Amino acid sequence: MIKILFFFLSLFIYGASFAQFKQNDTLFFVRDKNDSFYHRIFIDTNKKSKFYSYVSDFTIENFDIDSYKRSLKYLYSKKLFPKKYSLENLSREWVMLETYKGKIYVYSPADFYFHYKVKLTDSLFIDWTGEGPEAMYIQKFNKLNSSTYKFILKSQSSQHRELTIKYIDKEKGIAIFQNKYYDPYLKKMIQQYQLMGDVRKMRNIPLLVNTCDNQKQDELEFDKIDYAGIFMKPI
Repeated sequence: MIKILFFFLSLFIYGASFAQFKQNDTLFFVRDKNDSFYHRIFIDTNKKSKFYSYVSDFTIENFDIDSYKRSLKYLYSKKLFPKKYSLENLSREWVMLETYKGKIYVYSPADFYFHYKVKLTDSLFIDWTGEGPEAMYIQKFNKLNSSTYKFILKSQSSQHRELTIKYIDKEKGIAIFQNKYYDPYLKKMIQQYQLMGDVRKMRNIPLLVNTCDNQKQDELEFDKIDYAGIFMKPI
């Protein structure tokens, strides 16, 4: 009987550490602390938060320098020399957004390998993944309408890529990126969608932080949203 009580007490304590609660006006989804690590998932309401800066840091340094130089070297070897385009009022820097429990957030991940961001210059499209920044040649750029922009891109990772940016809330700087490319391993076209936020306006979007001292943790399970369906709807 004592063992059974202890078992249920353990379950309660474990579940409680992952329950949603407020502490000092901070909403936590996870707060798990022991002698080895301190893991917390919370909404950061500070618009000057360091985590906003982390997710939107486009500094090319350390290993990123090698990745970026390698991508440029490939373009030059193929005689794909960057040419200037007028991108009009399209935002130049974007970070990924996620939807959690019905709300849209800027997400600071547990592991930045899974963080996606994009930087545009007047001559390059720079894709930023866990492998570092990759410079992409802009073969073509079109403004399809007041809310939609389309790029045709070439790079070492993709010989032909169609990237369409469609604002779904221009005032808040929220857009859906539609990514189309051919996968040589699967031997078929792949179509992906990602919700993205304009860095200039992202501090007006709530910040969801997943961080842990001394140990990596799993990422959150986000809401499943039909971004393809939303993308196809007229604005």
